[in-house]
Amino acid sequence: MKCLLLVITADDLGIDPRRDEGILLAHARGAITQASLMVRGPSAERAARAAAAAGLPVGLHLDLTETPPCAPRSAISTLLDASGQKRGKHGLRAAIERGEIEPAHVAREAEAQLDAFAELMGAAAAHADGHQHAHTVPFLAEVLAPVLAARGVLTTRIPEQREVHVADPIAARFYESVSADAARARSIYEGCGVRSTEAFVGLDLMGSASSAERLRAAVERCRGAHSVELMCHPGYPGNGIDSFNESPDREHELDVLLSHPFAPLIAAGHVTLGPFSSLAASFVRRL
Repeated sequence: MKCLLLVITADDLGIDPRRDEGILLAHARGAITQASLMVRGPSAERAARAAAAAGLPVGLHLDLTETPPCAPRSAISTLLDASGQKRGKHGLRAAIERGEIEPAHVAREAEAQLDAFAELMGAAAAHADGHQHAHTVPFLAEVLAPVLAARGVLTTRIPEQREVHVADPIAARFYESVSADAARARSIYEGCGVRSTEAFVGLDLMGSASSAERLRAAVERCRGAHSVELMCHPGYPGNGIDSFNESPDREHELDVLLSHPFAPLIAAGHVTLGPFSSLAASFVRRL
């Protein structure tokens, strides 16, 4: 059986110094293969410097739902609520359903975040994914795919996970909708030359749901594919932002990753670890 490329992405770099500390430790211990940077996160500038110094591969964590905008508010007004803040993951999706979002505003904010990433990291983003998976909402994917491709982005996340096992029915419905959106978005991104892993895991493996056994089993189920991404949110509990950032679940995820759950699969030659740049290189070789 072919060797599976496993990309392990730590989300939310730059959202909090303590989260950043955990992500950098995970990279130093070989427990993740890359991170996604929130360019308007409170600690983004310091996190970008630390990641560059550590040789941590970093992509853009494009945020259309939470952190302050990069573009002038007047230029992206439909992305914002009455108080001038982003609408949140559910609010943005509801506004799209009501036809309130102007595509040009989405493009402007994406371009502004790409510019900010290049300034912080000293190089353009070759990979971008979306905070709270907003980039795979088909309406947004249609706008974002050509923007990302024109700016040299080669890869993105496609969180298409056929089975999602969570007890909370509200969370289950949201993750099922994310997976369904991702399935539709895949062809949109591929049509613009922005590729992804063949498989994805992680929607139902966050926080206390994470364990070495569950992570390993989820990846093993993907061994018929060439590549899979594991999304994770490791770090030490942060201060403020939201309950997700403050939760001890972040350190639990870090501890699980530091136990090297995939070591048996790597030793058996079934799995190899790498960043999205390894995936992009394989696409080039096939052309």
